[in-house]
Amino acid sequence: MINMFEKYYKLIWEAFWETNFMVFASLILCLLIAIPCGFLLFSFRNKYLLENPLAYQILSIILNTVRSIPYLIFILMIIPVNRFIFGTGFGNLPAVLPLTLVSVSLYSRFVEQALLNVPDKIIDRAISMGTTKFQMIRYFLLPSIKVDLILSFTSVTISLLSYSTVMGVIGAGGLGDFAYTYGYQEYDYDVMYLLALIFIVYVYIIQNIGYFFANRVNKR
Repeated sequence: MINMFEKYYKLIWEAFWETNFMVFASLILCLLIAIPCGFLLFSFRNKYLLENPLAYQILSIILNTVRSIPYLIFILMIIPVNRFIFGTGFGNLPAVLPLTLVSVSLYSRFVEQALLNVPDKIIDRAISMGTTKFQMIRYFLLPSIKVDLILSFTSVTISLLSYSTVMGVIGAGGLGDFAYTYGYQEYDYDVMYLLALIFIVYVYIIQNIGYFFANRVNKR
């Protein structure tokens, strides 16, 4: 396996960075969109914030729709949108859009769930102090879910890494596409085992980074 790694080193390295670009560009956008989206979901269902059942249902249906469509089909459906935005439906950059949308649909729900688990006494205390809606979110709700946000974001990162393996269908490359092209199509299953090992190690590293930051925040 070491000889195989030396043989494909440059190609694996290139595929590795293609995967990293897709995943981490999507995760940055996910953070910017999903956290506010999750707070909106929570706010729309609570009278002491922005209670609006209709808005909640609309936003919820949109998120559920993205989550419900099988990912491979979803990628193909997004191609016309990619062409409109990027001028092409194929490549590493257009792969960011479907990955971002699916990560937002997942992480928004994690954020909402974390907020729903905030103890009532914290919310009651905020209300009794006469805090504004912004102050309640900034000083009471957000600090209460920091650990949950980190751990759930770690889970989303790992899920997105898995989703990225099928982005080769739109020419985005990556480790998954490398395993398919040089492993499956060439009947060289050792290549697929090598790539599987790389993914196992990578996921292990991501998971431990998540635990590290969660523990640091928890101690504070």
